Amino acid sequence: MSKTIITQFLSEQGMYYGDLNFETECQKFIAEMEKGLSPEGSSLDMIPTYLSVKNNIDTNVPAVVIDAGGTNFRVGLVSFDDNMKASVNDFSKTRMPGIERELSKQEFFGTLVDYTKEVAAKSSEIGFCFSYPTQINKDKDGLLLRWSKEVKAPEVVGEMIGANLVSGLKAVDGKDRNVAILNDTVATLLGGKGITSEREFDGYIGFIFGTGTNLCYIEDANKITKITDAQDDTMIINTESGAYNKLPRGMMDKALDEASNNPGDYQLEKMISGRYLGPLVEAVLKGAAKEGLFSATCNEKLMSLENLELIDVSLFVAHPHNTENVLVKCVQEPTDTTLMYELIDAMIERAAKISAIKLSACILKTGAGRDQARPVAIVGEGTTFYKLKDYKEKLDYYMKAYLSKNYGHYYEFIQGEDLNLIGTAIAALAH
Repeated sequence: MSKTIITQFLSEQGMYYGDLNFETECQKFIAEMEKGLSPEGSSLDMIPTYLSVKNNIDTNVPAVVIDAGGTNFRVGLVSFDDNMKASVNDFSKTRMPGIERELSKQEFFGTLVDYTKEVAAKSSEIGFCFSYPTQINKDKDGLLLRWSKEVKAPEVVGEMIGANLVSGLKAVDGKDRNVAILNDTVATLLGGKGITSEREFDGYIGFIFGTGTNLCYIEDANKITKITDAQDDTMIINTESGAYNKLPRGMMDKALDEASNNPGDYQLEKMISGRYLGPLVEAVLKGAAKEGLFSATCNEKLMSLENLELIDVSLFVAHPHNTENVLVKCVQEPTDTTLMYELIDAMIERAAKISAIKLSACILKTGAGRDQARPVAIVGEGTTFYKLKDYKEKLDYYMKAYLSKNYGHYYEFIQGEDLNLIGTAIAALAH
């Protein structure tokens, strides 16, 4: 009975995962990918990276590695021995600039220089994993197209990230440096390639599901018709899939989008990623409470919820009777727990199904992974990917049911330690 109530409520709100037609949505995503590779453009930026998985890597040489993520800013030194085993040294972590307050261009790049100058004194090669929509040129510098993940530094939009950083560091010590800008998704793919050199895969996908969500893949250069200066026959493409805007959205999706810093942008990311899934679940629970789905006391407590975070949601589905949990404190009767669990589980399933749609679209577009002995390696990264209860299992279910059973394409999830750092160092040391 509770399943029927939940299904009806979510369907009425446009939020029910079962109403998403997997094949239809997959084909729509592929069409948008193809448009994004052409001069026509689409909601998918399909950013050429000018990076390949075929490059040689300098060994026994340190690279400065910077990782600007959705929450943290990390810096360190990475080098590889003759067997491509990575060593990470001088590692430090702080908050991503622009998260806590709005910064000017001068403040933003000044903060970057302050964070990196000590480590940067030890190498002239810099790999900068910059996890925001950035147009990459053939010199591997990047121009910021727009911010995502609620970063507040509007004067930095339209600026060259690498050139500003190198210029700031040179003002400190007078040294020239080389910098390679890449997205965290691309760094993850390269890191996965680096740790699987003994395996033979038919392709690689970098997949981020953490604060934000994105994916990249390897494309034939002759299909990237919006550029003419490709330097290899294949190139990693950063899809910027979080910006995709062709999925049907529900009432809570639209309300959350309108209340964000960038209404209309990054619609897919706001439907499923770790930064937004907590507030989205809160909106769904409040919508259900407004409809009177729970007991009177539970409805009242849920309506007064504020700033629900994904960690609270994840802990609830992992331990739905832990009285320390903010959601458990709203429960009055056993049926409240059941209904709340099934609502949240349905939202996690929706996130997994949407993720499976875009991953399957990438594999179908390239035609890779038809040999079960040579699957596509999906290199996954992100706290939400690994720690949100049942997400990965649900994702695997949809991909097996659709991609493998219906179309005969095979894949394997790859994980490892410090993949972002390893991949970023590979980009800095590649030639």
